[in-house]
Amino acid sequence: MHDSVYDLAGDDPRMAKLLRASLTKLADGPDGPLREMAQGVLAGDVDLRQAAMSDAYGDELGAAFGQFWTRWEQLDDEERAQLVVRTEHQLDDLLDGPAPTAHP
Repeated sequence: MHDSVYDLAGDDPRMAKLLRASLTKLADGPDGPLREMAQGVLAGDVDLRQAAMSDAYGDELGAAFGQFWTRWEQLDDEERAQLVVRTEHQLDDLLDGPAPTAHP
């Protein structure tokens, strides 16, 4: 995987794992440009930051986010809350449990 992914994740191994899982899903998906980008990042050939800002992939990422945002805006408050809870549970499953909480 390209070092840029680890840079984006900072010191959070859970975030790195989430980014890898997301890129793997894109790499196995039907979308040609996003699949190509994800495969390149996973192979270590493509810098994720540069790809996201490039003409080749930036428009595709923007369009995908636009689809998400359109759907999000159509949800009422209860549906959004349910989606957040489901997503948190899915992330906990993917990342082997909830994030550690900071203790003062």
